Amino acid sequence: MRITKRKPTMIILFTAVFLIVLALFVLSLTSKRVDLPENWLFTVNGYAVTEEEFQFYVQEQRAVTADYFFRTYGAQVDEGFWTRQYGDQHETPSEYVKKSAMTALLNTKHEQFIADERGIAPYKSFDELKSDMEEENRKRAKMDDSGDTYYGLPQFDLYQYMQYLSGARWPDLVETQVKQTKMSDAELQVEYATRSAEYVRMADELTVSLAASGQAKEEKVLSRLDISKEDNESLEFWESLATASVGETVVGKYLDEDVVATLKSKPEITKLKLEEVKDSLIYGRADSDLRALIANTDKLKIKYKGNRFRELIVN
Repeated sequence: MRITKRKPTMIILFTAVFLIVLALFVLSLTSKRVDLPENWLFTVNGYAVTEEEFQFYVQEQRAVTADYFFRTYGAQVDEGFWTRQYGDQHETPSEYVKKSAMTALLNTKHEQFIADERGIAPYKSFDELKSDMEEENRKRAKMDDSGDTYYGLPQFDLYQYMQYLSGARWPDLVETQVKQTKMSDAELQVEYATRSAEYVRMADELTVSLAASGQAKEEKVLSRLDISKEDNESLEFWESLATASVGETVVGKYLDEDVVATLKSKPEITKLKLEEVKDSLIYGRADSDLRALIANTDKLKIKYKGNRFRELIVN
């Protein structure tokens, strides 16, 4: 039998090429994470958080912190407030606001990571988000000038923009969570029994004695279908009337008018069947599961840069 020996140089060449390709692949996956800016404070799953970014969350939590210390200790925000110790636990507002800011930051990061992993929206750094916000504001300013239509605010600050992004991706996140949320028939029955009072169908029309401000009352039939989904004030007025007792008077805003109405006849209420609300129950559970998943940040890996974070004092 003839044995062919492979040349060592060919083996070395193949090995070198393989290692180079592997290194490039790993680098492509981690380059965004290892390229840390000079002013990084800590990393979350390898992504840098600068002091500027952390201070953004601190600013959002300052009012909450001041309120907590006022309600708990009667503390007023004065010159030494942020570093003063309060109570038997020696709490300081500076450390409290740092913990609150870290919780808010980690929840936001976790939502971004999940959206990235599920292919909904790529993870973006704090600087990228600021840049995107500025571009969006410029785009909306041009649309204002040209009379084009857009939804939402004419200009965002950073907090509003991040809320806008979160709201935009949330339905897609819930949709992906539905695939992971398993509810057995027994669980659906229990959930339905627990919340069945919420699942009712009210009549689309009701009869009232209604008057606009300064006018005499007259009997009218109000139709729910006349109210647009965006008209929250009219919808709230309708719901108040629909749940009122016959003879009860409700004051509110209906179709852009200040009105007072007395319910003349109680609208019919029909209990919805389980099959009619099954999807709502599943999506509700998925939404709840997703929020719990995002809030569970224990598995996020945080790496601090020396003692910079621990020594950071909020004033």
